[in-house]
Amino acid sequence: MKQQARISLRVAVLAALAASTALLAGCGGGGGDEPVAAGPAPAPAPAPVPAPPPASQVPASATTSSAGAVAFVSATAAASSEGAEPLVVGDATLATSDSDEPQVL
Repeated sequence: MKQQARISLRVAVLAALAASTALLAGCGGGGGDEPVAAGPAPAPAPAPVPAPPPASQVPASATTSSAGAVAFVSATAAASSEGAEPLVVGDATLATSDSDEPQVL
């Protein structure tokens, strides 16, 4: 009895294997009868030219007087956040003074 059960189990496994092989073989066909015309590939679209960045986002008052520099730094520090865009400084240099009294930021 056990011998007959083993044989029928093997037959069932082989039948399932044959059926799955036939299904997979049927899925591989292309099905397209029309020939594909070989030609040159279309040229890619040109990339857009980005706008040049501003030379500096530092106001002129911050580069001409120390009071303007302190006001600019104070306003920038108060408005800064982790999600803000970076400030374009360029080649700007903040004004300094040897004669003005120090100010609290």
